[in-house]
Amino acid sequence: MRRDLSPHGGPDVTVCITTCNQRDYVAQCLLSVLDQGGRRLLEVIVGDDCSDDGTSEIVALIAKQHPHLVTHIRHGSRLGPSKNTQFLMRLAKGRYVARLDGDDYWFPGKIDAQAAYLDQHADCVAVYTNAVTVTEAGQRIGLFNDVGDATFDLAAMVRRGNFLNNSSVMIRSELVGSWLEIADDLIDYRAHLLHARRGVLAQISKPFVAYRVNTIGSMVLSRNETVRRLYWEAILSVPREAVGDWDYAWGLANFLSRVAVRAIRTRDMGLVREWWPRVVSESPRGSLVVGVMAMWDLFRALGFWGKHRLCKLLGGHCVPVLHHR
Repeated sequence: MRRDLSPHGGPDVTVCITTCNQRDYVAQCLLSVLDQGGRRLLEVIVGDDCSDDGTSEIVALIAKQHPHLVTHIRHGSRLGPSKNTQFLMRLAKGRYVARLDGDDYWFPGKIDAQAAYLDQHADCVAVYTNAVTVTEAGQRIGLFNDVGDATFDLAAMVRRGNFLNNSSVMIRSELVGSWLEIADDLIDYRAHLLHARRGVLAQISKPFVAYRVNTIGSMVLSRNETVRRLYWEAILSVPREAVGDWDYAWGLANFLSRVAVRAIRTRDMGLVREWWPRVVSESPRGSLVVGVMAMWDLFRALGFWGKHRLCKLLGGHCVPVLHHR
């Protein structure tokens, strides 16, 4: 692929890659984009967030080998993941914009499949794909979700919570402004909800992404309390008139069930006691309904976990799934 101009005056697709101290992964990440093949005109912008572990040298070498395609921007001081992403979004010239974390990577055909989907579906503002989950060493674990080929509106995204892979997203350039409006840390669920306020979201069931689970530096792993707060704020950011009461109540209950799962895993039931009154106070349904909804979601999650455990005990072929439909 060459960085060139398409009929609209810029590249077809801009790929924004954020990285910070990911020397063991970043070469595979970058090369997976460069090896996409296809006929889409492309630009790749790498936001190197003041890496000091050798990441910068790896990116610089690849950028030197592909000077008309890859732009390497090394920040002089650390911005953090959200500001780094927003910095790159401001520079994007593509009609479509994709993003990728520097410890994840893509499989061939991703860009063409998603760009073709957006070409053919004018009502769709962002298209995602499924992902393969892998260990830090790249060994396959399972799938990111079991949603399949599907479309979602804002109500569905509130009701079902976060189940889309952020390293798989491709958006129309008109959505870039939504990313730039956020002053606080921007977690993926907030971005998905912003997209859904502008139009239909879609997922392609084929896993075009490899997503590394719980790598060093993962925000979910190292700053779980912050992620929980930002997830809550993402739900509250949705205008109440934009979704019905039942969808909003289910979204809040889904959040509470996620808190309960975390509490069980960490043996810290104080999390549930902390969040219960906050969820009830925001829900358009009473505490009894909230409790029943949350318990349903919790039992459902535990049911998937139990089914997988039983499958393994019986020696069956079991594919672990991070997020169930």
